[in-house]
Amino acid sequence: MKGKKENRGLKTFISSEYRNLVSYVRRYLNERYYNVSAEDVVQDVAVNLFSKLDFDEHLENVAGYVYQSIKNKIIDFQRKKKKEIPFEKFSNEEGEDAFSGNIPVLDESIHFEIDDERFYNELNNALSKLSPNQQMIFVATEIEGYTFEELSDELDIPIGTLLSWKHRGVKKLKKLIKLDDLYIEN
Repeated sequence: MKGKKENRGLKTFISSEYRNLVSYVRRYLNERYYNVSAEDVVQDVAVNLFSKLDFDEHLENVAGYVYQSIKNKIIDFQRKKKKEIPFEKFSNEEGEDAFSGNIPVLDESIHFEIDDERFYNELNNALSKLSPNQQMIFVATEIEGYTFEELSDELDIPIGTLLSWKHRGVKKLKKLIKLDDLYIEN
């Protein structure tokens, strides 16, 4: 008899909160992008709950259980490979491609090359201005080919710390090295 009571509680909750559940799905899942309706997600979760839930056991928090189930379903959709939309879908009213008019045509006779000698001089100069930790992590990962996991194990430093050092170092290098000054004009 207890199973019937739990079944009615879940059914009552879903029917009374249906609009809120649909709004919850719409808030966290782009229906057009994932090609699914919020109502379908809620109904699918409800069917799964009714078919899989063991109603002989007491369900402490019906609302929490239902919302967590919906959240898990949303995450399942978001983890699936996202649908790619071809450029043909983005045409204006006249059927013209809306993107191609905004993309500049590059002169193929112009080639941009960087003067390697000047670049490496600038890089060495900029590296000398980094902290020793930032220098070490940049050289180890970008030049010597170490992974963050290898460095973390070898140096006994958390990966997050190494990532932070690298991020700050790269940010500083970008400020110090101006690529526009290093191009060779053809």
